[in-house]
Amino acid sequence: MNPYRKLGGQAVVYGLGNIVPRLLNYAVLTVYYTRRFAVEEYGVITELYAYVAILMVLLTYGMETGLFKFSSSAEKKATVYTTTLISVVITSVIFSLCVFYFRHNIAAWIGYTGNPEYIVYLGLTLSLDAIAAIVFAKLRIDNKVRRFAVVKIMNVVITVFFVFLFLEFLPGIKFISGSQWYVNYLKDIEVGYVFIANLIASLIVLLVLLADLRRVRLFIDLPLLKKILLYSVPLLISGLAGIFNETIDRILLKQLSDTSMTPLYELGIYGANYRIAVLMTIFIQMFRYAAEPFFFNLSRNTDSKQIYANVLTYFTIFMMIIFLGVSLGIDFFKLFIAKEYYEGLQIVPVVLMANVLVGMLFNVNMWYKLTGHTLYGVYITGFGALLTIVLNIIFIPLYSYVACAWIHLLSNFVMLFLTYYLGQRFYKVEYDLKKIGIYVGLGLVLYVLGIFVRTESNLLNVITAAVIVLIYFMYCNTREHLTGIFLKKYEN
Repeated sequence: MNPYRKLGGQAVVYGLGNIVPRLLNYAVLTVYYTRRFAVEEYGVITELYAYVAILMVLLTYGMETGLFKFSSSAEKKATVYTTTLISVVITSVIFSLCVFYFRHNIAAWIGYTGNPEYIVYLGLTLSLDAIAAIVFAKLRIDNKVRRFAVVKIMNVVITVFFVFLFLEFLPGIKFISGSQWYVNYLKDIEVGYVFIANLIASLIVLLVLLADLRRVRLFIDLPLLKKILLYSVPLLISGLAGIFNETIDRILLKQLSDTSMTPLYELGIYGANYRIAVLMTIFIQMFRYAAEPFFFNLSRNTDSKQIYANVLTYFTIFMMIIFLGVSLGIDFFKLFIAKEYYEGLQIVPVVLMANVLVGMLFNVNMWYKLTGHTLYGVYITGFGALLTIVLNIIFIPLYSYVACAWIHLLSNFVMLFLTYYLGQRFYKVEYDLKKIGIYVGLGLVLYVLGIFVRTESNLLNVITAAVIVLIYFMYCNTREHLTGIFLKKYEN
């Protein structure tokens, strides 16, 4: 079986479980939130979900990758799965209890003294999602991609349903909205309904996933757990550093902003425009879901390193296509956010390019996961996070969220360089840097050209963007024969 076609096919199916819900979220909830809430209220959502992203890494503590690593032996799969699952269940329950007990302290610490219930909603959601993450990882190992996709889509559909139920339908039904119970407990929750809807969706999804546990004998192998933790804890630290690098700017922006705008207003602008890059993050995520088990399974093949090198080249091309499509087609994509947020559109190309580097980094950093040298992941991402924090502290007071976007790009470049350099010492893969440089450089040249030929017509700009993307793809396809590689079933 052609490995590239296999990887591409699995990425597409995983993409259905990732791209459909993310697009639903983007096309429905982003459009709705940016019009339903004030910019400052959207800033609340942006900030609190930055904390959620960080805590999600903490609560899964590298156990997903540990599950992939230690499940390579068929006879150990069940034991590895139940050991990791029970471990995450125990830590998630402890986390939930701590969040509930210290909710007022946590709310005061992050500046939400008047809304400790937000902390409870998000804490419970995180615990449920952490447990579900292990079950989802098992589905990926077993190649149950369709079930994975269906449940992921169901999650967002449920969220959308309850968001509209709470914010639109119930207030419009007079005998409900006028009742004393509604007035006492449900009226004027506003942004809180977003967190409640996510909590309900996470609970329902976990209940659906628990059906997969009916045939599993729940057992925890303590010696095995120790081995998994020794492997996974460095991934936890590097994962924390990585997610800090991705999200800490949204937390620091509120603390360090020194402009005439309120911090939550700036957060709202930054968060909404950051969301325009969602197509890039979706593509990276769908690739990651398919690539992690693919890379581990392929590592025993004699030609694995050549395949890794080719995958990076092809992946870079597809990321640059998205970069060109979204950045030059901004007159279409900006319609997904309200006009009040347009002042931040300047950061979209920067964020997109930063995400191109994130995707390349994910490909290149597989060397320390495959070899077990996970401490290097800690050093690299730790340095990247430190660089991000220091630069944000210096430049946010001067340039606000614009600084956040550029620092994100710079930090990702530094981590990519360090990861590649160390990887060549410990697990040498002959990446074709010349080709990759040509494809990235050509994409940037075409972007500049597209900016120069922009007109006052939004429609004409979108058509021009489509033409430029087509030119780029045709050039790359001529050189790499992408359609043949990803569509043919067998290698010649």
